[in-house]
Amino acid sequence: MIAVLFGTFDSRHAANVLLRADLIRARVEVRLCHEPLWQATRDKHAGYFRPASLLRLGWQWLRAALKLALRFRHAAAGADCVLVGFNGQLDVLLARLLAGRRRLVFVPLVTLTETLVEDRGVYIREGLGARLLRFADRLSLRAADRVVVDTRTHADWIVRELGIDPEQLRVCPLGAEDFFLPATHAGADALAPDPVTERASGVGERLAAVAGQTRGATLRVLGYSSFLPLHGFDVVAAAARLLAADEGIAIELVGSGPEHAKVVAQAGDLPQVDFIDWLPYPDLLERIRRADVVLGIFGSSVKARMVIPNKVYQAAQIGRAVLTADTPAIREIFVPGESIEVCEPTAEALAAALRALAAESSRLAGLGEAGRLAVARSAGPKRRAALLREILEGA
Repeated sequence: MIAVLFGTFDSRHAANVLLRADLIRARVEVRLCHEPLWQATRDKHAGYFRPASLLRLGWQWLRAALKLALRFRHAAAGADCVLVGFNGQLDVLLARLLAGRRRLVFVPLVTLTETLVEDRGVYIREGLGARLLRFADRLSLRAADRVVVDTRTHADWIVRELGIDPEQLRVCPLGAEDFFLPATHAGADALAPDPVTERASGVGERLAAVAGQTRGATLRVLGYSSFLPLHGFDVVAAAARLLAADEGIAIELVGSGPEHAKVVAQAGDLPQVDFIDWLPYPDLLERIRRADVVLGIFGSSVKARMVIPNKVYQAAQIGRAVLTADTPAIREIFVPGESIEVCEPTAEALAAALRALAAESSRLAGLGEAGRLAVARSAGPKRRAALLREILEGA
């Protein structure tokens, strides 16, 4: 089977990295027809999605689309299907025009509506911008023969809110990169997104200082994210304020993004919280391994209830205990209290859950191992590849 991976997608984003790797694992010959556009800006703040910015990006996309159209015939010669991944809402419309009778599969990860209206609040729900986004979502999703989403809860929302035919949708878990497989990450750098090095100076000294602090902690807690509302790190900061410094719970928050300054301000000068900028994947892997608990997401939006982020799969696949908000999506893969620890997405509930884990540290290894097995069973590399192969063959 031959597939064309098409579009202006961010080739470093985990969703697109995983899609390409899973295609190869499914014994699919992958041909790229790619013109990079969306990876130029890593942290996409609200202004990135405002009308003036979108008009500028639209013009840039048109130029990229012309290049893609000129390359498509050669790339698609003899191909069975065309795939469009994350960031592909415009690309899938162009692919529909070019694909002809070839099967067109869209793997969007998220919709524009759930991201910019429901989660980030860039556009108000009943405003003109939100209506245009819903229209764009319906148009792009209906353009594909199959739409692949990450959870059943997500698929149900798309059917209910956007009116997409349920027969058009298929579910394949997002999962985690091979880089995060236990004891097999070495040499898997080709399957990991390009690492983004830490921008702050004195990285080595800073990491050593934090490591020294956390070694003496009763519970070492790690959170990493792009600081978007979905992740709810404002809830984490508020929970940290409810924890006394002498409780022995040390929290490290890694990353940057739109809500970073807000979360730093919330945490203030709490001695039990450390902020670290983006880390290269190998360093991040070591931070995860040293942690007792890895935090998932604590946002309260509709989107937060229907997705399982890549980082939850990463930490669980390594075998770390994960603490995250209790959502329908999480329960599709994990069993609360058995393979994952959950709480309500409030500061009080999170602080209480951290105290309980600190008091019952003997549970952590069992939680981590059960989480690893849950991912391997339902969202591991072989499982994802088999599901993707079925979808491409028309199931």
